[in-house]
Amino acid sequence: MGTTMEEKSSMEVEQQPRKQVSSSSSSSAPIWKMVAVASIATGLQFGWALQFSLLTPYVQLLGVPHKFASFMWLCGPISGIVVQPLAGHYSDNCTSLFGRRRPFIASGALLVILAVFLIGFAADIGHAAGDRLGKTTKPRAVTVFVIGFWTLDVANNTLQCDQGSDTLVVGSER
Repeated sequence: MGTTMEEKSSMEVEQQPRKQVSSSSSSSAPIWKMVAVASIATGLQFGWALQFSLLTPYVQLLGVPHKFASFMWLCGPISGIVVQPLAGHYSDNCTSLFGRRRPFIASGALLVILAVFLIGFAADIGHAAGDRLGKTTKPRAVTVFVIGFWTLDVANNTLQCDQGSDTLVVGSER
């Protein structure tokens, strides 16, 4: 049996050596850039862990009954629905000298710092604002905590929106 031209050309292609792909190609991101992007994700996970671990016990310590504390869990989906699309839209159209994503990452990080301060010192701020230590419910401390909790949720959603979106593009000014 003879071989056809198509079979010969396919056999020749199979016998040609394959080119090796270089692992250090110019399109791969430097390691420091990957670490920077990963640090954003790490910080974001710390923020979510802070929320999940503190919400119900701390609010109950401030005097809010469990049945009302569960309503605070609505802030996550509500702020996610609102904040992520808005932050994504505005960061896509940002013309800052620092790039498109960096101002949103920086503002999210600053909001996390503010939120952690408000959450951590909610009882002290409430006491300074007039809450009595002997009372079971501390309304001013609860208000400070709720503001801090929402701020943390908005900050986490802002960071999550821009985290890794295109910060690994080599040569990008984003």
